[in-house]
Amino acid sequence: MKKLLGAAIVLLCLTLAVLGVLRVWGVSVVSSSTLLRSGLTLGILAATLVVLVVIRFAFFSNPAAGYDAQRGNRAHPKR
Repeated sequence: MKKLLGAAIVLLCLTLAVLGVLRVWGVSVVSSSTLLRSGLTLGILAATLVVLVVIRFAFFSNPAAGYDAQRGNRAHPKR
């Protein structure tokens, strides 16, 4: 997962660098407003995903699922 996230970040940085270099040379592949709206949309989607993950783990998790209650007073992982 770390490699996938790192690859996505590197790809995004390279894409933005290429768009910046093209803008310096006067080539307009994507307008600034389109790029800004796309970034805002991705930010909203990321924030929504984070909220949904937090809600899932806060309200729909079973904390006792991985422990054996028959092994004494402390929580012991199942073997």
